[in-house]
Amino acid sequence: MLLKNVKVIDPASEKDFEGDVLIKNGYIEKVLEGNLDCDSNEEVFDLSGKILAPSFFDTHVHFRDFEESDKETYETGAHAALRGGYTHVCAMANSKPPIDSVSKYEEVQEKIKNIPIDIYQAVNMTIGMKGENLTDFESLKKIGVKCITDDGFPIVREDIMIEALKLSQEYGFILSLHEEDPSFIEHPGYDDTANRKAEISIIERDLKLLEKYGGHINIQHLSSKESVELLRDAKKSGLKLTCEVTPTHLFFTKDMVEKYGTLLKVNPPVRTEEDRVALIEGLKDGTIDMIATDHAPHTAGDKKLGEFKSKSGLISIETAFSVAMEKIYHEKIMSMREIIRCLSTNPRALFGIKSPIATGERADLVVLDKGAEYIYDHSYSKSNNTPLFGRKMIGKVLMTIKDGKVLYNDLKEGTSEDRFNC
Repeated sequence: MLLKNVKVIDPASEKDFEGDVLIKNGYIEKVLEGNLDCDSNEEVFDLSGKILAPSFFDTHVHFRDFEESDKETYETGAHAALRGGYTHVCAMANSKPPIDSVSKYEEVQEKIKNIPIDIYQAVNMTIGMKGENLTDFESLKKIGVKCITDDGFPIVREDIMIEALKLSQEYGFILSLHEEDPSFIEHPGYDDTANRKAEISIIERDLKLLEKYGGHINIQHLSSKESVELLRDAKKSGLKLTCEVTPTHLFFTKDMVEKYGTLLKVNPPVRTEEDRVALIEGLKDGTIDMIATDHAPHTAGDKKLGEFKSKSGLISIETAFSVAMEKIYHEKIMSMREIIRCLSTNPRALFGIKSPIATGERADLVVLDKGAEYIYDHSYSKSNNTPLFGRKMIGKVLMTIKDGKVLYNDLKEGTSEDRFNC
């Protein structure tokens, strides 16, 4: 396969040029600033005016499956991911039942063995996500688990957090943390003074514990300007710390909740415009490492249970790039290279992966059109819970390539079903 006349942007190798890329047997065979000669055996794509980047890695998705397969499965989640430009994801462990043991993790591995993207399955930090007894970290390390999390629930007990940090230090686990102290929250999913304090207070606690006991924590779905400041200061001290922001918190603010209702109910909640701007500034200066979608499918019924009982979360893996284009790139806040770093290079680094666009590297790539406009009117997820449906989006994923194979292709004509090759 030969990709011609494409703008190569690769933060890992600091490449930024127009040229050709030849792919063979799943790997990048040649990269040339200029033109490569065509071979009659090659499939040729003329990508003039398009961007080629390392494919995206989402460190925070919910693919449900098992007892909630009516919302999403690993297969449908993978198709939504490919449409969004993702070839790698980390799936959270708050399934029903929870992924909290070696046997449950192995059951997942059997389920995903034929899925066309790489799924890193996280495992719960505590048994049953009850926050009381840690899972078997030593056994999980032996079978290759990288991420430990009780996402959906914070680790309230300090003694449990301390022990988890010690084991993270010993075994090299990423502890991915949902930071909302429930003692401050009366109505989850809605911004107020107490809810804001719920995030700030537990981040303050965990930064102090991290400094004392070591380990690696990854702060999930950051939402407040105060939290950005806390993490900016903490990173200056050299702590092993990473953090995420979602497309939802980069796009929406609390004054939009009345318009969209429970479709915009998320934990932590969307907050003020000042908070939204602070999150973008945190991305720009490197305080926040990555954009992670927190893709959270729910049924229509789950979102119609009223203001306080409806489920929190929305689907976002298909539109993350478009959100970044509209709210960051076209606002001239960050360059395309910086945005790709947050969607691809930094998330890969968190999981110890390096995939630059270079000779001999795996051909995991995405083709992008930064100015293309489209109406977001259908989803490849099983669920449709997003306020973005029917909206004109700017910036589009055109192709997703995994191991040298085009798995999603929106360049070719035909029905939506024709766009997948997996």
